[in-house]
Amino acid sequence: MSAVAVLWSRMRKEKAAYLFILPSVLLFLLFVLYPLVRSFVLGFQEANLVSAKWVGLANYIEILQDPRFHTALINTMLFVVFLVPTVVFMSYFVALRLAPLTSRWQTYFRAAFYLPVVVSGVMISMIWLWIFNPVYGLLNTVVGFFGVKPVAWMGYRGTLYWLMVVVFTFNFGVPLIIYMAAINNIPEELYEAARIDGAGKRTVNWKITWPLLKPSTFFLFVTQTVAVFQTWVVIQLLTNGGPAHSTETIVFQIYMDAFWYNQYGRASAMGMILLVIIVFLTLAQKLYAGDDVSY
Repeated sequence: MSAVAVLWSRMRKEKAAYLFILPSVLLFLLFVLYPLVRSFVLGFQEANLVSAKWVGLANYIEILQDPRFHTALINTMLFVVFLVPTVVFMSYFVALRLAPLTSRWQTYFRAAFYLPVVVSGVMISMIWLWIFNPVYGLLNTVVGFFGVKPVAWMGYRGTLYWLMVVVFTFNFGVPLIIYMAAINNIPEELYEAARIDGAGKRTVNWKITWPLLKPSTFFLFVTQTVAVFQTWVVIQLLTNGGPAHSTETIVFQIYMDAFWYNQYGRASAMGMILLVIIVFLTLAQKLYAGDDVSY
């Protein structure tokens, strides 16, 4: 019996279960798989709202030769290289400090650090826009007490690193919650045995806690990498890609090409390039993590 026949037989036998997952499957096909296939096809076309012409690899060649895309690629990789490890390891060290607290204090800090995740990204970006305002911003007011003249924080090429600070506030909450839950699930007997053997706090963290958190760490590196690659709202509201395109990322250029310049073929091709980069980095992280990490 073929694999298709076996699958069909199981579906008929367990049709009630498959009916329950049918809505999710239909939503996946409609809003994930179809747009992905459609975007792949558009990547080989010169398309706008009224027409589409097959151009083969012309979009990809143009993108790879475009200096603006090179800048966006470098900015995106800087976000990933600096921000992802910072978020993951900072959340790990903070979780280590919060884990010994009572459940009431843990609940308080979970809520405090998770709040920026549930608050609208637009709202938080507007708050940071007020903080960085060169005329009446909070940051210039603070540094003014020390005799520093007002600074246009969003007006020079180092702006990219201030954007990383803003994105950090968005992304810090989820890894912290996951690490705290994982640390609390480690059997206390392991720590007791280590203390009996004379292990210090640093040795316990390095030899027991960190290795047992390897699955959580791998999960967070992958999800944070994908999340950082999708950074858009902060750039749109705080800098709009400026100054001189110095803070543009790949996702921001996809947005500009598609919804400002109506170059849907070029935007789709850039989306496919971004997909390849994310898949490659995910596979590299999986290879580095080893075979003992699985879900």
